[in-house]
Amino acid sequence: MEHLPDYSVETDVIDALIDLTTDIARWLHVLAAVAWMGFGLWLRRLAMRARPLVDSSAELEVWDTHSLGFWRTAKITQPQASDIEGLVWSFNQIRWLFGTGLLLFGLIYYRQPQIYLLDPNDPSLSSRAAIALSLAGLTGAALINEAINRIPLRRKAIYNFACAFHLLAWTSLYANLYSQQGAMIQIGAMLGTTITTNILGYLYPATREATAALMRGERPDPTRKQYWDRRNQHSFLLPAVVFLMLSSHMGSVIKANGHAFTTIAAVLVLSVVSRYVLESIHRNSGTVPPRLGWVVAAAAFAVAMALAWLIGDQSGANLQALAEATFNAADAAAAVATIASNSPAS
Repeated sequence: MEHLPDYSVETDVIDALIDLTTDIARWLHVLAAVAWMGFGLWLRRLAMRARPLVDSSAELEVWDTHSLGFWRTAKITQPQASDIEGLVWSFNQIRWLFGTGLLLFGLIYYRQPQIYLLDPNDPSLSSRAAIALSLAGLTGAALINEAINRIPLRRKAIYNFACAFHLLAWTSLYANLYSQQGAMIQIGAMLGTTITTNILGYLYPATREATAALMRGERPDPTRKQYWDRRNQHSFLLPAVVFLMLSSHMGSVIKANGHAFTTIAAVLVLSVVSRYVLESIHRNSGTVPPRLGWVVAAAAFAVAMALAWLIGDQSGANLQALAEATFNAADAAAAVATIASNSPAS
């Protein structure tokens, strides 16, 4: 009798290799995220705490202490070509972060979209449609963001409205088509992709142009800096990116409370507020301003009440389902008893 080949062993090996690749990519992704976000927050802290200098060659300076040493960081207004020899570029972290993030998204969420992206109780979208819709969002958000950033600097109101509408429209779309967990993951990935596009597509070429101008003894174009300062407002959404991308590891109160749009919108708002609080503390020499402290306490209370409402709403739904199941079981038992009483004895 001819034996058919056993493909289950090969499948198990392939699955094991994919899982191993996923674990390695996740480890590298976390390391790159910590390095890049830590470096970015440190630079932002320098900008917030810097003070003017008497020395005309430098504009601002910051003193730090680390490992029993004292460090002085100065921002040079107009460096000379000799000053930037050996300049260290800081774009490798974001490249590693973006590359490993795309790899993880494919190995985890595109490999099993029915589990991670879609609602199992809503079969309206197929796996291929869910993946295609996700790819459309990842590319479309970056392209629309680029178009929005072409708005002239003087049109602040139009720019802010376009950014808010752009973000909330995508959130509404995926909140209605994906599961809540899938919508949170998708919006987090879209924000990460857009931020990466801002950095590698605009800041990196602008930095190369500024460096080349300095090497030629010319002054860099100040307009590029103004446009970057506006683009750099995406840093206020970095806490939201971290929260949304980690939402799959959180409890059902966060990732399955039945209010996807409201939850994501609240995370975005809290992200902006948290960065504003952090920068206000830096501007106040590292201490919380009294008035801001009361605002933070009120916001924390509001968040606690919202979480309590979500927990109560979810518990109420569970209790209602349990009560309905109990009543149905009681009705079924009564029907069985009635049938048994009316049946002739054997």
